[in-house]
Amino acid sequence: MSGGSGGATLLALESATGSVGAAVAVGGIVVAELTCRTARRHVELLHPAIEEVCRIAGCSLSDLDGVAADVGPGLFTGIRVGVAAAKAIAFGRQIPAVGVTSLDVLRAAAVDAGALVGEDGVVPVVDLRRGEVAWSYRGNVGWGPPAALLADLLADGPVELAFVGDGAIRYAEELTDDRGPGWRVAGAMLASPPVASLAVLAGTALAEDRGVDAAHLAPCYLRGADARINWTTRHDGGRGVPPRGGPPR
Repeated sequence: MSGGSGGATLLALESATGSVGAAVAVGGIVVAELTCRTARRHVELLHPAIEEVCRIAGCSLSDLDGVAADVGPGLFTGIRVGVAAAKAIAFGRQIPAVGVTSLDVLRAAAVDAGALVGEDGVVPVVDLRRGEVAWSYRGNVGWGPPAALLADLLADGPVELAFVGDGAIRYAEELTDDRGPGWRVAGAMLASPPVASLAVLAGTALAEDRGVDAAHLAPCYLRGADARINWTTRHDGGRGVPPRGGPPR
């Protein structure tokens, strides 16, 4: 299926939030996709999803010209599983890797779905658990409690906004309460970044030669894993001192 410029075959892997997905795109067109909406079964489901979507697309890993992964932010384990799988495939096949953030995928999916507020008005919100979310608004990325997101948005005054992502759904009441009809939250279809949207974005990056060596494909956690946070809280008296090695990237 590999076909030179304009016909590159790309495998996209989505596992940064509550869904596990794989898609194959050829020449920027998605020819097969598979999504499992699950409760943190990323390890068990990702590789079977890869095998199945390649079978449906009629290709194998040896046909790939590139591989892409959602690098987060989102669930620590899910991000790690997806990035590790993409790196392994890229290393093994000696092909470029493409990383796309969950926030960018959600925004692109919302725009493609016909969001009524324009691209600048789409606010992807990803649930980080522990009462925190990550968001992107007009090119700026932030993370913290929903109140911090509200403060960021209200600084612009009255605007029309469409919130997408599992964080938006979880905190819908806080995000829309008394804000007027101009703020709305998308439904469950945009709770997780769609793997087809990831494939399209990554296909464009691959066509523009923006892929990277597998060694440079890096996750976007924004904060440390919950286990590290718990260890730090327990051993530093709650001062929030970053774990050894510095603050999370």
